[in-house]
Amino acid sequence: MDLNLLRVFDAVMKLGSVNATADMLDITAPAVSHSLNRLREQYNDPLFIRKGRGIIPTNFAIELHADIQAPLDLLVNSTKSRQVFNPLTSTRTFRISSHKDIDLVVLPKLLQYKEKHAPSINIISDIEHLDSDEQLRHDDLILRKVDLVFATVPLKMSGYHNEIILEQDLLVACSINHPRIDDQLSQQQFFNEKHLLWTTKRLNDDVLHSLSLEKLPYRKIAYRAGSMASALIMASQTEWLCLTSQWYADTLSAFAPIKILTLPFAMDPLPVYMTWHQSQNADVGLRWLRQTILDVLKDET
Repeated sequence: MDLNLLRVFDAVMKLGSVNATADMLDITAPAVSHSLNRLREQYNDPLFIRKGRGIIPTNFAIELHADIQAPLDLLVNSTKSRQVFNPLTSTRTFRISSHKDIDLVVLPKLLQYKEKHAPSINIISDIEHLDSDEQLRHDDLILRKVDLVFATVPLKMSGYHNEIILEQDLLVACSINHPRIDDQLSQQQFFNEKHLLWTTKRLNDDVLHSLSLEKLPYRKIAYRAGSMASALIMASQTEWLCLTSQWYADTLSAFAPIKILTLPFAMDPLPVYMTWHQSQNADVGLRWLRQTILDVLKDET
C-alpha cells in the first residue's frame, strides 16, 4: 500500500472535499481524484458518493478511516522519526529524482561515501523528470514520492528551496580523427558541421540556446541521443560534433577517441540544482543527505 494514497484519503475524510484536500496538500484536484481511484480499485468500494454539491463517505470508508487513523498519524504525520538520525546505524531509504546524465556525475561519489559513513542506508534514483515538468516535480515532492530532485532548472513554485550543487562549463567534442577540425574551432566551422543533440531540453529549448550569451543560429542535427554519454561515444565514431560538459569531457576522453575543444562563443555554465520542499527542512536525515551531496561534489564545481 502506498502511504501517500492513505494520506490523501485521510485528508478527504477530514475535509469532505477534493478541492479542499488539493489546496491543503498543495497538489492538483486531478491528483487527488487519481489517488482515490487507486484506493477504490484496491478496496473494491466507491469510498465516497456525491450528495448535493459535496461528497460523503461510504460505511466502508468510515470503518477504514477509523482503522488507519492511529498508524497513519504515526507513519505519515509524525515528525519524531525525522528528528533523530545517525548515519552509521540508520536503515532509512532516500529517494532522488534525477536524470541519467546527472546520475553519472553525482551518484558514484555519493554511494562511495555512503559505503564508508552510512553503510545501511539505501539511496534510490529511479524516477526521472524532464526539467520542464514542474508540476510532476512538485507533485512527487509534496506527496513524498521523492526526497530530492536534481535538475538543470530550479523549481520556482512557492515553498521550495533550490541549491546549486554543480556548475559545469560546456565544451565541444568530436572524433580525434575529424577530417576538417584540428585543435581550434571557429564559429563558422561549428555551425557548418552536423551535430549530435541530447533529447533533454532546458527552458523549452536545447541546452546551447538556453545558456548562450548571444543569439545563435540553430545547428544541423544529425542524430538525437538519449544521454550525453551515448552522444560522446557516437561522436568518437562519426564526423558529428557533440556539446558536452567538463566532467564528461574529462571522464570519457580516456575511453573514447575524442578531442575536446573550446566553444567559439560565450556561454553560461550549466547548473544542476538540488530541490526540496520547505516542509522537509526539519528532517535531520535529509539535512545530512543534502550536506553530504554538497561535500562530495565540492571538487566538481
